[in-house]
Amino acid sequence: MKKLIVLLCLLGSVGCAAQTPNIVIILTDDMGWNALSIPADPAIPESGSSYYQTPNTDRLAEGGIRFSRAYSPSAVCDPTRTSIQYGMRPTALGKFATVAPKTLPPVSDAMVSRLKAAHPQYKAAHFGKWHQRSRTPEQIGFDLSDGQTMNDQSKDPMDPKMTFSLARKANAFMENNAQNGTPFFLQVSFYANHLKYEALPETIAKYEARSDQATEHHNSPLWAAMNEDMDTAVGSILDTLDKLDLAKNTYIIYTADNGYEFKRDRLKPVAERDYYKSYPLRSHKYVLSEGGIRVPFIIRGPGIPAGVSSRTPVVGWDILPTVLDMAGASDQTPEAVEGGSLLPLCLSGGKAKVKRLDPFMVFRSALAKEEKGVFGGMLDVAIIQDSYKFYRELESGNEYLWSLKDDLGESNNLLKKMPERAAQLRKNMDDYCKRVGWDQKERASRAPRKKAGKKE
Repeated sequence: MKKLIVLLCLLGSVGCAAQTPNIVIILTDDMGWNALSIPADPAIPESGSSYYQTPNTDRLAEGGIRFSRAYSPSAVCDPTRTSIQYGMRPTALGKFATVAPKTLPPVSDAMVSRLKAAHPQYKAAHFGKWHQRSRTPEQIGFDLSDGQTMNDQSKDPMDPKMTFSLARKANAFMENNAQNGTPFFLQVSFYANHLKYEALPETIAKYEARSDQATEHHNSPLWAAMNEDMDTAVGSILDTLDKLDLAKNTYIIYTADNGYEFKRDRLKPVAERDYYKSYPLRSHKYVLSEGGIRVPFIIRGPGIPAGVSSRTPVVGWDILPTVLDMAGASDQTPEAVEGGSLLPLCLSGGKAKVKRLDPFMVFRSALAKEEKGVFGGMLDVAIIQDSYKFYRELESGNEYLWSLKDDLGESNNLLKKMPERAAQLRKNMDDYCKRVGWDQKERASRAPRKKAGKKE
């Protein structure tokens, strides 16, 4: 019977649970692509960490499919979080940094709203960091939430980054719905690993004692401890699903909003950016270098083969159509959605293709400059298609072409060696920007911060 269900899933590319599935999204903050102890790509040891320990998230990855070429919609948090809820690129939404988007789809086109239109019995909750000023969770379909939370800090030393209390809320929500026999949609958006860094003292001590395992780029006991505390919370959620006998009918999507937090390169041109925790990827959050937008991405659930690693490019705006497909509600996907369902890819063990509106991904950077307390500057833009990435610095006009298959560190500019490839990507990128109404010459600005030095 189990083989028959899997076969039907592969043929139908719809949610394959025998009953309405539960869906859990785990969104981490400022988490680079190699922040797990399990490599995203088994052939690239540096795509995992020998210093950071994440046994529970590793367990999640081993039970499903993990992606080594996974991207956040943006290099900063707010545009990513908005993109996930509407299945559209931040560029199409006119969304960058924490300024209000130029336009948003109607609330009825948000992910949870569409899910509940197909299955009104779903109960939906969002716990943790929301960081979207335009709408509250309840306005777009959630029944329960922590509200319009931002980068909140914990007041309890035994609950650093509120990591453990988030897990407790998630577990209570799942237990309540299991008791009532109600299918649920749950998004847990951790505050870790955003500044200010916090962790349990005993976890910090563990990594201080593991100094012999530290590497050139992974060597902070505090950061490693915070990362592991979050992994412990993830393990609590997984254990609760097992205890409630829900794991077999629950899809889990795990990813991050952008790469590692660091500000050293954010105002530097591409050629001057360096290598940090994301090594061998270049740079970090705030910029469109691979270190800023390549992130962990794992999916586990009914019918998905275990222990698969895929190099197929996936991105955060794929989550909305994937969720609807998991619930057998692909017909509810709004026309404006730019992502494609990842479920056929997952069910096929990484063999199926992802069908999106376009065969490429376009990214725009966050605000580039800060002058006299006001953010502003030209916005960089990049396109990824097949295994190539074309990048334009709008401040200088410099352009780059990299083969990501052969050059993870974006160090060998192929612009002059492959002019035809560059020309095609340039045209695709510029045509897309025109299509969504983004003038690449516009300057971006926002009001000054209320408190000097406050973190993004």
